[in-house]
Amino acid sequence: MDRDVEVRQEREITGRVLLVEDDAGGAQLMRIAFGERLPLASLEVVGDGEQALGAIAEGRLDWDLVLLDLNLPGVPGHDVLAAVRASDDERVRRLPVVVLSHSEVEADVERSYDLGANSHIAKPHSLDKLFEIVDTLGQYWSRVVSLPN
Repeated sequence: MDRDVEVRQEREITGRVLLVEDDAGGAQLMRIAFGERLPLASLEVVGDGEQALGAIAEGRLDWDLVLLDLNLPGVPGHDVLAAVRASDDERVRRLPVVVLSHSEVEADVERSYDLGANSHIAKPHSLDKLFEIVDTLGQYWSRVVSLPN
């Protein structure tokens, strides 16, 4: 397939993503990556775990994917993940959660999966690698998997 056709198809990917990220610079880089690679996708950013859990408690469950940092102020990412997976609401429990963290420590990766993360991805150190990750996330979560309504 021609690369131009592939790029056009990637740009057609839509979806709603919640990014839980306390670092303003990291959130801005993610906005740039989504704007460049998945411009039709909706990216909502909250700055900490408490805000994420608050939005979920309010019944705001319109995301197709949650990208969750681990090192958050207040409620850490693993605690957010545990609360999501322990929810009485099956819609909350079924939210796809991808941990996106600088931590590649084996204990953090194992805990992410033990708590029910769908994936644990190390944050890249370059914008090009971030673009690749956003491309891959868009393809996988929008085109490959079947998600519950």
